[in-house]
Amino acid sequence: MTTCFHYRSVVKNLFVVAVVSLWFPFGGRTAFADGLVPVGSQPHGGLSGKIVYTHGGHGITAANQADGAWTFQRGPSHGMIEDLGNVDQMAFLVDYSFRAGATIVPLRPVGHQPNEVVIDNDDPNVTFTGKWSDATDAKVYFGKPGHVPCRRTATSRVETAHARYTPNIRVAGFYPVYAWTSSGGDRATDQLYRVHHSGGTTEVTINHRRVGNGLVYLGTYYFDAGRKGYVDISNRSKCPHSVVVADMIRFGNGMGDISRGMAGISHWERSDESGLYWVMWHANRATGVSESDYRATNKDRDAAVSFSPRYAAYMNREADGRLADRVFVSFHSNASGPGSHGRGTLGLYNGNNRRSAETPHQLVLAQSLASEVNDELVAQNGTFEHDWSNRKNDVTLDRKDIEFGEINNEYIHDEFDATIVEVAFHDNQQDAELLRDPKVRDAIARATYHGLIKYFRAVDNEQTPAIASPPPVTGAHVESNTAGSVTISWLPPKAGRYEGGTPTGYRIYASTNGYGFDGGTLVKGAQKNTATLSGYDPQKIYYFKVAAVNPGGESPPSEVVAALPSGGAKQVLIVNGFHRLDRTLDPTQTYDGKTVDRVWPRQSNSRDYVVQVATAIAAAAPGTHVASTSNEAVSSGAVNLNEYKTAVWILGTESTHDHTFDAVEQKNVEQFIAGGGNLFVTGSEIGWDLDAQDNGRAFYQKTLKGKFVADRAKSSQVSGAPGSIFDGLEFSFDNGSKFYDVNSPDVIAAEPVAHVALQYANGGGAAAVQFGGTAGRGSIVMFGFPFETITTSGDRATVMRRVLDFFHE
Repeated sequence: MTTCFHYRSVVKNLFVVAVVSLWFPFGGRTAFADGLVPVGSQPHGGLSGKIVYTHGGHGITAANQADGAWTFQRGPSHGMIEDLGNVDQMAFLVDYSFRAGATIVPLRPVGHQPNEVVIDNDDPNVTFTGKWSDATDAKVYFGKPGHVPCRRTATSRVETAHARYTPNIRVAGFYPVYAWTSSGGDRATDQLYRVHHSGGTTEVTINHRRVGNGLVYLGTYYFDAGRKGYVDISNRSKCPHSVVVADMIRFGNGMGDISRGMAGISHWERSDESGLYWVMWHANRATGVSESDYRATNKDRDAAVSFSPRYAAYMNREADGRLADRVFVSFHSNASGPGSHGRGTLGLYNGNNRRSAETPHQLVLAQSLASEVNDELVAQNGTFEHDWSNRKNDVTLDRKDIEFGEINNEYIHDEFDATIVEVAFHDNQQDAELLRDPKVRDAIARATYHGLIKYFRAVDNEQTPAIASPPPVTGAHVESNTAGSVTISWLPPKAGRYEGGTPTGYRIYASTNGYGFDGGTLVKGAQKNTATLSGYDPQKIYYFKVAAVNPGGESPPSEVVAALPSGGAKQVLIVNGFHRLDRTLDPTQTYDGKTVDRVWPRQSNSRDYVVQVATAIAAAAPGTHVASTSNEAVSSGAVNLNEYKTAVWILGTESTHDHTFDAVEQKNVEQFIAGGGNLFVTGSEIGWDLDAQDNGRAFYQKTLKGKFVADRAKSSQVSGAPGSIFDGLEFSFDNGSKFYDVNSPDVIAAEPVAHVALQYANGGGAAAVQFGGTAGRGSIVMFGFPFETITTSGDRATVMRRVLDFFHE
C-alpha cells in the first residue's frame, strides 16, 4: 500500500491561488483586489487524522408497524425534550472537533437548516474539468442502478482535474455541507474538497481509505441565494498513484419526507427525526447499501437503537489505519424516574452480561469523557444558573440487566471504541435548566473534546498532542487610521483547567457581508493583541473576527466587528454590549401542546449584529467613517469613546445579570455625552435594568433622558411620534422569525427635557425618546427595543438616516 504525506500537515500555513500551491511565511497573507484572503482550510490540530463518528440519540420516530404516529422517544420534561437536546449537543461537539482537525461523520444532521440541495454526479449542476472516467465497476455509490456511478480521476501534485457541484440556494443562510464518497484502498488519503461560500474558499481533506459510503461533514458555511457557491472535488494531492472519487454533495439538512405508515411524514426537520431516517433516506437512493448495513428489524423504534453503530462500522474501513484513529460518541440525557433525584454525568459501557458487547477500550473512553465533563463543569460552579452535581468517582455505568445497543461491540466488531455520554438528568429541574443553557451545552462539548484528547492519548501511546485548542479571545476592536487598512485589536485569552490551551498565535478572518469569512491571516505570538492589515477597498464596509490558535487547533471566534477602511476622522463607533446567552433567550418549539426549548445559539445571540448597524450606516450616510468594538474594550480603556463624534451602542436583550451599563461604562458614557458626543443606544432591557432595578437610575434618567414605565410592550409595531425625528415612519421589529425574539421590549417615557420619538401600536406607550444636546452636551436617541431587530434593511437605513441627521443638526 502506498504511504502518502498528509496534506493537512502543511495546510495551516498554506494558501492556494488558482491551481498553484504557494508557501507563505508564518503570519503572511495574500489577497484578492478586495483585500480578502481567497483560500483557507479546516483548522489543523491535535485531532487531525482522527475520525469522530458522532450521534445525538433518539429523535422523533414513527410507529411504522402500528398507526404510523410520529412521537419522540422521550417526551417533554422541564421545558426540554431529550431527543432534541441530544442532537443540539452533538452539534456543539462537531464544532469543537472540527476546529481541532478531526474528520466528522455525523449520524444525525448537524445544526438547524431546513433547506437542502442534494447534487449527484450526473446532475446537470455538476461539471467535470480534466480527465475523469465513470467507475463502472463501482459496487457502492450514491444513485440508483442505471444512473452514472461515481467518477474517478488520478491524483496529481498540481491540479489537473476537478468536479464542480453548484447548488441553486433558494434561501441565503448557513448550510452544513456533506460529501458522499465511497472508500477504498486505492483512494487518496487527502481527497481535497474546496467549499466556495460567500467569504471565499475553504479546503477540507478527507482520507477515503478509512471512511466513506455515507455522508462526511465538510463544515458549515454561509451561502448567498442563487448559484454563487459551489464545492469542487480536486485531484490535487500529496498521495501519488491513487484516485479521487466524485459522487454526491449535500447542502443543508432539509425537512423529513419519509412516509412510515398511516400517519405519513413527520413534518419535522430531518435533524429532529431519528438519525435512522437520515441514513435510510440516503441508503434508499444509493446502490450497494442494503438495509442490513444499518438495521436488523423492520420496527423503526427498535431499529433506531442500533442503526448508528451499525452504519458507523459500515462506513469505517478498518483495513486502513487502527482502532486508535477513530471513535464513536453519542449524547443522551438521563432520567431516574419519579421521586428520584439523580443528577450529573455518566459515561456508559458494556460487558456485564456479555464480554462480546464491550468495545476494546470502552471503559477507558467512558471514563475519559464522563470524568472530564464532570470535573470541568464542577470547576465552573458559581458561573452557571445552578451548580453542577459532582459525581466524583461515580461517573461510569455498566447496567447488569442489559447491554447498551447503541455502543454494542457485536455491531462494531472491534473497529473503534464507543460510548454514550449521559450528560445530565432531564427529569431533574436543575439539570434540565442547565441543559437548556447554551453556555452549559458549550462547556459540555468542550469538556467532551478534552476527554477525547485523554482517550486518544491513552490508546495511541500518547501520540495525540496533549494541548487543547485555546479559549476564545475577548475585547475585539477594529478601526481604520489610513485609507485601505485597518487595525484589529483584542484581549488574549487565559488558558486554564477547563478553558483550553495557551495560544501560540491568532487568525484574523475578514468578510464583506459579516457572515461568510475569508481564509484568514495568521498572526504569531501568544501575547500578540493587535495587527494592521491592508489592501482593502476604502469605500466598502468590512467585518472581522479573531480566533486564537495553537497546535491543538483553533478557538471559537470572537464576536464580529466592523470598519470602513477609509482612514480619516473618527466619526461613528459601534459598541456591542450584547453578550447575554442563556436559556431565557432560547427559541422554542411546540410538541404535544407543550413548549420546549432548543439550544441554537445563533437564534439567541449570533454575536454579529454589528452587520445590521454598519450596513444601515453605510446606506444612510455613505462614506461615514465607521469603527466598532466590544464593550469590554471600552471598559478596559483600550478604546476611548471621546475620540469619536457618535457612538451607536447596541444592547440587544442584555439585562440585569449581564449589566446593560456597568458603573465604569456609565461613567465613560456620561463623560462622552458631556463632552459633546452623540449617543444612539438600543436594547429591550435597558430601562428594566438601570431604572426599575436601580442599577443606574440616575444615569438612565439624567444622562439617557428616560424613565422606565413597563417591562413588556404588547406590540412589535412602532410609529413615529408627531413632531419627532421619526414622524411619519411605521415599522416593526422581530418576534423571533428573523433574528431573535424581542419578548420584553421596554415601555419608556421621556424626561421633561426630552421628547417621545416612537410609540408602540395599539396605545402601548412610548418606544423611544430623543434629546437634542444643549450647553455643549451631545444628543441622545434611546430605543426600548433593539435596532438590529428592525425587520427590513430599508427601515433600518431610514431610521439610521433620521438619527444621524438629528445628530448633525
